[in-house]
Amino acid sequence: MLLELSSENVQALENRTEGWIAGLQMASLALQSFARQGTMSLQGQEDVQEFIRAFSGSNRYIFDYLMDEVLSRQEPEMQDFLLKTSILERLSAPLCNAILGRSNSQQFLDHIEKSNLFLVPLDQKRTWYRYHLLFAELL
Repeated sequence: MLLELSSENVQALENRTEGWIAGLQMASLALQSFARQGTMSLQGQEDVQEFIRAFSGSNRYIFDYLMDEVLSRQEPEMQDFLLKTSILERLSAPLCNAILGRSNSQQFLDHIEKSNLFLVPLDQKRTWYRYHLLFAELL
């Protein structure tokens, strides 16, 4: 997108978006938008670094995409599960069952993972998970 970012800023942005390509594109659009509005200078490394540090699920591009294309398309019961479990740094079916007072959390986690809904497995057995950082911030 012709942003001329330093390799350190590119790496920081990749870390912040966890390699999510659409997130990288939205961050680039947001950077361009801020530069056009005169809010920041793409040549000012401090401005760019601050933008990347503050880039989150509440960024309007990320927020709109995740709300419109991800969360709003889920059934109400799934939305409720996602919102209520978003407070957890790590998820497992037994933990979610205990928090939510239910016994079917594994089905929800399986569905979330199969649907690529920003769930990151933390172990080889797929017992523990976490939500993608930007998705967790939105929730």
